[in-house]
Amino acid sequence: MDHHPDLHSSGFRSLGLFALALANYGLMYAANMLLANWLSVGDFDDYSVAVSIVTLLSTLATLGLEKYALRAVTLLRDREDWQRFRGYWLFALRSIGVFSLLLVAILSVSLETFLALHQADTHIAIVVFAGFLPVIAMTLFLVEVVAAHGAHLLSVTVYRLFLPAVYLALLLGWSSLPGEFSALSAVLCFGGAWMMALAIMWRIAKRLMPAGIKGTVPVMQGGKWLRRSLPLVLNSLMLTVMTSGGVIILEILFPSGPEVGIYAVAAQTGGFISLIGTSTNRYYLPMMVVMIDRRDKQAIRQMMAQRALAVGGLVLALLVILIFAGRSILGLFGPHFQDGYHAMLVIASGACFSALFADVPYYLQFMGLHRIVLSLTLAAMITMLTVSFLLGAELGPVGVAIGYMMAVMLLFVGLRLVARFHFRRLGG
Repeated sequence: MDHHPDLHSSGFRSLGLFALALANYGLMYAANMLLANWLSVGDFDDYSVAVSIVTLLSTLATLGLEKYALRAVTLLRDREDWQRFRGYWLFALRSIGVFSLLLVAILSVSLETFLALHQADTHIAIVVFAGFLPVIAMTLFLVEVVAAHGAHLLSVTVYRLFLPAVYLALLLGWSSLPGEFSALSAVLCFGGAWMMALAIMWRIAKRLMPAGIKGTVPVMQGGKWLRRSLPLVLNSLMLTVMTSGGVIILEILFPSGPEVGIYAVAAQTGGFISLIGTSTNRYYLPMMVVMIDRRDKQAIRQMMAQRALAVGGLVLALLVILIFAGRSILGLFGPHFQDGYHAMLVIASGACFSALFADVPYYLQFMGLHRIVLSLTLAAMITMLTVSFLLGAELGPVGVAIGYMMAVMLLFVGLRLVARFHFRRLGG
């Protein structure tokens, strides 16, 4: 089944991707509400930390090959270079699988050693959920591959709708069984949902494979692909540290304290705005890489303007909702979660910049400006970690939220200014 990228951007398609992100948010929000009410404070903290750690590791486990797929798969299909296409497919699958298993082994050994040295309680939920890392990493790769084939809505439907729906169904089914529901139960349900999503994505990816690759001898350029993907994974990893690291920082500052769960809920609520950017990227980035390859400056300008208009309206609407209904939304998790209202608004303010300019880092890296992007992102991550530890010790969740907001605003405004200067100098 052959698909070629559609280079005509459509606000309706990007809104469709956002609608799926909204559905994902609703389902995951419902799941977390149930867990906040079912689990003890300690178990909910364990679950939140497990998800944050595995989120960080999954960003690293893909080696950036899933983000680079938006460029490689799109261009190789457009050029009908089937030998390199098959080579990239096989190289990425093998590399992600092996590296994921290595990360699981490293985490398991290092975590057990750390807990033993500090005579701390065993956090079995973290180790068990980390065991699903190869499944999660492979699924994330296939999501981007399917999107690069042009099947954006199909890819995101599985990732944003099917996955959380199955997770919620498994939670409800497990809770009906006799016995205590724990953090371990929650991560087993989540891991099971990822396994089912992987099975679906694999079948879709195989059906979308171009007929031209059958019988071709794969051309492997692993070193070249890794050199181009590693800047993407380093950038994504640092961004993930900024978005997910707050939970881990508070766990260090306040072990098993209520601050961890409060911040986790506030971050999920306020940080949803940033999903507008990541969800629409799967639609716009494949078009962008072809336009850049063709040096079509006018088309790039039109696409970026259309994206800014669509995303900007959604960001403003969501921010207004959080300001006026944020306390009530947080209260659904339990009365004490309303203490995260101010942290939620601070996080949402930073997430607005992330959503508006989510495509800018990829534009700059696709143009070869990796060093600038990585340098600014590294500076932002260091700012986030420093401010979060300093203010978090005094202000709790609000202090960590301020660290996130400052870092995100400085990063994306800086990247946007660099992109604007570069775009003016772009020929074509």
